[in-house]
This record gives sequence, C-alpha cells and structure tokens, in this order.
Amino acid sequence: MSTVSEAAGRAYGGESAADRDDRRRRQLLDAGLRVFGSVGYRAATVRGLCREAKIADRDFYRHFDKTEDLLLAVYSECIARLTDSVSDAIVQVDRDGDLRDVAKQLLDPFFQVIEDPHLARVVWMEVLGVSPRVEQTYLTVMQQFGTLLLGYLRTFAGDVPSGPDLDVDLLATAAIGGISHTAMTWYQSGYAADRRIVVATIATMLANIVAPLALPTTRST
Repeated sequence: MSTVSEAAGRAYGGESAADRDDRRRRQLLDAGLRVFGSVGYRAATVRGLCREAKIADRDFYRHFDKTEDLLLAVYSECIARLTDSVSDAIVQVDRDGDLRDVAKQLLDPFFQVIEDPHLARVVWMEVLGVSPRVEQTYLTVMQQFGTLLLGYLRTFAGDVPSGPDLDVDLLATAAIGGISHTAMTWYQSGYAADRRIVVATIATMLANIVAPLALPTTRST
C-alpha cells in the first residue's frame, strides 16, 4: 500500500511533484500580489489567499508558515522588478547625456513599473507597521536601492569629497526618501500626474543632489 509521502511524490498528468509544488507556490505569489495589493495585508486570510490561488488551504503551509512570510516573498519579487528596471536601464543609458538626462533614463522604467497599482500598494503601503522583521526588511531594501541609484549617478559627477560634514549613506537615504514619498503619493492620487512629469521632476531633484558632489577641477595656469 502506498504511503502518503509516496503519493505526494507521484506525477499526475505528466507533472512531477516538484513541478506541482513550484506551480502552486507561483500561484500563491501571484495571488498574494493581487490580494495584498487590493484588499490589503491585514484583511487577507490564508483561506482567501488559497481561494484566489485556486489551491487547497493545506497547500499554503507547504510553502509558507504564515501570511507574513508570503508578504515578504511578494515584496521581494516587487523590489526585484523595480531594481531590475533600473539595472537594465543602466546598461542602455546614453552616457553622453547630462546628469539630469541620465537620471531620467534610469527613473522612467522605474516609475513605469510603479504604474502597477498592486505592486505600488505592497511596496509603499502594506509592508509598513506589520512587524519589526518586515520593517527592517523595508528599511534595508530602501537603503540598498538608494545606494545603487546614487552610486551610479555619482560616476557622472566625479569623486566625492571626504569630510566630517558629508555622509554619502545619509545622502542616499535622503534621495530614496524623496523618491519613495513621491511614488506613494503618486499611487494614492490614482496616478494623476503624467509619468513624464513625475520622472522629470525627480530627475531634477537627483541631479541637484549629485551635482555638488563633484570635486572642483584644478586648472593649471
């Protein structure tokens, strides 16, 4: 007689147990984005998520211990989409442009991703105030993204002067804070402003932050 574990490992309809697990996890992640990004994390239940994912309730616990773990997994995928949008733009950027133009080239695909309202709600609304673990993940991710963006733009401004009155990490925090608040208010407004205007405005802010970091050129006489 077959055991439960043996039955679980069987292939059905040509789908292996591993493939079936991967598919169900994918369904949960997609359902999590839709549910957390619409009714919100606090209103979500395991049963509701499983219904949205079209899987049995018991299958949830094969992949996640609790809804907070699913939220973090969904958040991680959202951040990956945002980061990839900037990373892909870095490869294609026109380095002959000025600092503001380069910032616009990086920010346009970023804000294009934010036009997904489910993603925007998860990233800027639903991860706040959940738990210390989620809060720390949010702060760490935001800092890393700010460092990535500012670090690249700094290559167009030259070397950063050292000194007790300049903390580049704090500068990255300030930059990502401005971008994050703009993204959140843009989402909450129902994307009232044209993306082109949003991108151009934030690009101007970043250019003004980065430009003064360039060391003055020493000219020979």
